[in-house]
Amino acid sequence: MPLRFNVQGHRGARGLRPENTLPGFEFAFDVGVTSIETDVHLTKDQVPVLVHDPVIGNGTLIAAMTLAELRAFRVDSNPDLARFPDQQAVAGPASAEYAASRAIHPFSIPTLADLFAFADAYAGAMGQRAGKTDAQRQNAAHVYFDLDLKRVPFCPQTIGDDGTALEEKVLQEVDLGDMLSRIAVRCFDHRIVRYLAQREPAVRTGVLIARAAPVRPADLLEAAGAQVYCPEYHFVDAEVVQQIHDAGKTILPWTVNQPNEWERLVAWGVDGITTDYPDRLIVWLASRSA
Repeated sequence: MPLRFNVQGHRGARGLRPENTLPGFEFAFDVGVTSIETDVHLTKDQVPVLVHDPVIGNGTLIAAMTLAELRAFRVDSNPDLARFPDQQAVAGPASAEYAASRAIHPFSIPTLADLFAFADAYAGAMGQRAGKTDAQRQNAAHVYFDLDLKRVPFCPQTIGDDGTALEEKVLQEVDLGDMLSRIAVRCFDHRIVRYLAQREPAVRTGVLIARAAPVRPADLLEAAGAQVYCPEYHFVDAEVVQQIHDAGKTILPWTVNQPNEWERLVAWGVDGITTDYPDRLIVWLASRSA
């Protein structure tokens, strides 16, 4: 395994808390993740918000709603109880205090700026008031955020942007939050990854792959100017891992929730794992090194 194996909480900790919410991010901080993966859309008034699907409620596009309108929704229900039986809509003390300080509900859809501010607050005095340990707060101060830009090629209406507004607004929030060293950006549209790599070379970038095993995956990284290969884990084997490492790049498969799959991927030498259950992966990794 690499010097520091990347335990990445998927949408926070989707198996235990509603996805892409402040309580989910708090849970991920609590258990000691290395990074958090989250999804980014633009509102009608051009605010980057953290939500996976392009629609909400009765099917209204996120891109057709202002942030004020979007704040009326609550992400506190479990859309797949059979798949995530342990998910609970419980706000921890840090997310509850942060939400109250911003006059929002803990389970309202957060902005990207909220995530950055919440991470800083958790690592600081607010986290101390919430009973977080020194180790938890110190780790939260170094967690990085892997931003999945939800572009759909040739369907710009899904995000309300037919140019580069999404990317520019994200970079603007990153700059305002002084988070350049703590973010990575990924996308299924590799042209967007290339644009960002050229626009801001200091940004760590990754290419997402689903339901495919390219013959030369390292070539995709080279073409996009990216550093991280992010494949659906079913399409990873020892050969793929070796090709990525031979190119001097890293590989971070998604979304892996079972110990037998963790075992295979770690044996092949992946650099990290994206999971809905970061707490369980951390315990599993500790048991292997005990």
